[in-house]
Amino acid sequence: MSPSPAETSCDSVLSAQAKAAMKRIADIPDSARATYLGNPKGAADGLVAQYDAATAREGNFEQFCGVHRGSAGLSSARVRFSITKEAPEEGKVASIFKEYRMAKTALAGVKVSVLYFECSSKKFSLGAGATVLIRGEFRATLEPSEREDAARQDTLRVVYESSRILSGLLNCKSNAGLPATFTMPPEV
Repeated sequence: MSPSPAETSCDSVLSAQAKAAMKRIADIPDSARATYLGNPKGAADGLVAQYDAATAREGNFEQFCGVHRGSAGLSSARVRFSITKEAPEEGKVASIFKEYRMAKTALAGVKVSVLYFECSSKKFSLGAGATVLIRGEFRATLEPSEREDAARQDTLRVVYESSRILSGLLNCKSNAGLPATFTMPPEV
């Protein structure tokens, strides 16, 4: 039996730690109302549809989750996923990032983090199975007010947890190599 849309809503699948990290990066104070919007299952289904229709490319994002200040409006921070052909070469990334050892490649900045992971699943290729490289991205619209190291940890925590949830929705073998719990990985 498939989970209902309410069981896979952004607000219900993210941990309290990930939601708090999203709020910190989005600079939403605890006193302000935050609304988490998104459709994680819809994002997973969209990636499968793109792959199977051969329309997948890195810029073709599926929206996974976003946090809004108040009840509506533009996302203050969001997570999205796309299928890509390759991860960046080690040591050849933009200077805003630090590289970490997690999954295929993890890049963390103060307002954006990117996680590349391989998903082997029967859900791809119309049920025949395939191994697909997925790019997860967490991005905030404003510069966070927290310290740089804390911000990098928060952005990486959110993209890690979202990727772990997505790998479960896709039935990736071995959870796509993502650890069961988040700890800040070592730098490359």
